[in-house]
Amino acid sequence: MRRSPLALVLAFASQMGHVAQGVPAAAAAAASLLTTIFVGRADAAALSAPEVVEAWLLPRYDALVAGARANREAWTSFCAAPSEAGIAVLQQRFGAVSDAWAAVEFITFGPVMLSLRPDRMNLFPERRNAVGRSVAELIGDPTDERLKPERFGRLSAAAQGLPALERLLYDDGAAAVLLAGPEAGRRCAIGLAIATNIETIATEVRQGWGDRKDGLLAQLVAGTSDPVFFPDPSALMSQIVTDLAGAYQRVVDQRLLAVLGKTPDDAKPLTADRRRSGRSKATIVAMIASADSLGRELGVALDSKGRAALDKALDAADAAAARLPDDIGEATQTAPGRKALQEAAATFKAAQASIASPLAAGLGVALGFNALDGD
Repeated sequence: MRRSPLALVLAFASQMGHVAQGVPAAAAAAASLLTTIFVGRADAAALSAPEVVEAWLLPRYDALVAGARANREAWTSFCAAPSEAGIAVLQQRFGAVSDAWAAVEFITFGPVMLSLRPDRMNLFPERRNAVGRSVAELIGDPTDERLKPERFGRLSAAAQGLPALERLLYDDGAAAVLLAGPEAGRRCAIGLAIATNIETIATEVRQGWGDRKDGLLAQLVAGTSDPVFFPDPSALMSQIVTDLAGAYQRVVDQRLLAVLGKTPDDAKPLTADRRRSGRSKATIVAMIASADSLGRELGVALDSKGRAALDKALDAADAAAARLPDDIGEATQTAPGRKALQEAAATFKAAQASIASPLAAGLGVALGFNALDGD
């Protein structure tokens, strides 16, 4: 299916956050023209949206589950016998599960959309020190009632996920008070509760997808609609491409520009994602690498010219992520650092633009609106 230039412009505008009044209706109309199976031109491959989910997304959810399980096991072992070596293991496991989440954070369709799972897994951006206040409140609570798994998942999202775990591991003096002192046992119990909750969320998302014989994936392969997840299964490819474009927007808007500010005086270095664990760059690298791999997975359905243009933009995004300063917040305080962040943001925006054209244009799908549009 070939799309008109006007449709492409509307789709691209929706992704770049400059949608004019009246465009949502036009974009919604375009979205109704989607199909799940796309067959490219003579030199392109057939592309099935359920197969993209199976080949690209589900292995990443498997990695998230494995990372979350290893993280929970590390906390179980540490709480039984605290040690400095155990702290190092906890920090290593935190980094692994943090990166695994970054690789799928931008996916908004499927079982992850239920029960506020994204916020409960990783409340970001954080406002009004919500995570710090929630963790402090739990530390000060003398009872274990709220730490029980059946209760913990109903607490504030600020207390449940990776940012709260990061506080326990990386706040000033955190390692020392985990090892010894009057709060050590309580902090360890909270860490284990958070780690268990993270594993539960990851497992529930993966189980919801199932496989080709059972679960949501089986429904998609069969072309069966789902009233909650996929009222129109044929819209799946549009959702995939829309979330892919949203990955670059998440990095630019939330991880770079929000920290950078318009001027040095406007910079907010303390809001950099994962700054306490020193993983502000690593998180961006993980998300960009995952998004670029999805783009290449989808790009097999383009003709050779379209694939070359897409690959060029994605390769540039990979390289820009690798060149980022190690400390995103600190980089906002110097002229060279600010320039590096601005150049990276421009490259990621170019990668986002490539998702509209040549990718979405070549696949013949409309880009929808993502969770960041209008922010």
